[in-house]
Amino acid sequence: MVLTVLTEGGVDSGFGHITRCISISKAFESNGVEVEFLVHGDSSVNKILENLNYKKVNWIKNFEKLKKLRSKSSIILLDSISVSREQIIKISSLKLPIIHIDDEKHQNTINNGFILDWTVNLDSKKIFPIKKDNVVYLLGPKFTPLREEFYQKKTFLIKKKITQIMVTFGGSDVKNMSPIVLENLVNYYPEVRKKVIIGDGYQNFSSIEKNVDKNTELIFGASAKKIFDTMNNSDLAVASGGQTLYELARVGVPTLAIIMVDNALFDTNGWQKVGFLKNIGWHDDQYLMDNLRTSIEDLKDISIRKLMSENGKKIMENNGAKLIADIVIRKLHENF
Repeated sequence: MVLTVLTEGGVDSGFGHITRCISISKAFESNGVEVEFLVHGDSSVNKILENLNYKKVNWIKNFEKLKKLRSKSSIILLDSISVSREQIIKISSLKLPIIHIDDEKHQNTINNGFILDWTVNLDSKKIFPIKKDNVVYLLGPKFTPLREEFYQKKTFLIKKKITQIMVTFGGSDVKNMSPIVLENLVNYYPEVRKKVIIGDGYQNFSSIEKNVDKNTELIFGASAKKIFDTMNNSDLAVASGGQTLYELARVGVPTLAIIMVDNALFDTNGWQKVGFLKNIGWHDDQYLMDNLRTSIEDLKDISIRKLMSENGKKIMENNGAKLIADIVIRKLHENF
């Protein structure tokens, strides 16, 4: 069996799509499935894809290249915000089952395969009012595919005082929020340790380095293990929406979320509704830093942080990638 992954990533769009596809692909590989990645992206994706079977190709615009999949692939994993409904229909014409991560546009386009959306607090009846007969809908946070390192059995401790804050805005920090947040943390909380994750696609080194104080550590090119350890040792996090929120919830780190892009709304609002995080606003909100400082003051109350932590961890108990692979492989063997 061969799984072909169609996804995208880079400096402008970040690496979230690629990261979650890697998590899913590893679960398939553990079941003896061969995996090939076709990635629409720039050179910044090379590091995250090293040691994987991948090709960089603009598969979104070059359908002719995809036609070759018909002879060697068994199933397609599709994860892209750039691909249009019409292009998905073209891919469906290959007559291969498709796992479509449909958590942003909610197109419900494919007619044969699996719709995957692990958005927390998802109202599936509203998002997918019509369920198709030949499509299996894998919905809800139990299907979240996290990186292997986040399934470690390690207890997150809620300390009486906030002594360490983690700052993370994805692989490329597309709105350059890290320097702004760090500057405020340095000015108002100089005694607190600041751990800032700098992704491989980050471009504005000079703007963030000038805001560093003696209690700041800039973490470049962090491995998944390093990120897990940093989360586990932090008392709270400041983060953008997306896959990182699910990792933070798995560990149990109380989080203040800043919305960078439209497609982060579902995740951020969903996690706020279940009580895991506080949405402090959009990246361009003139009162954003005021909201940040007010929220940190609120979270000095250990009881609030305990509740936020518990609300995140209880939802993220499953190994979502394994669950996805097990269901898909079983259905395919049943001549899905």
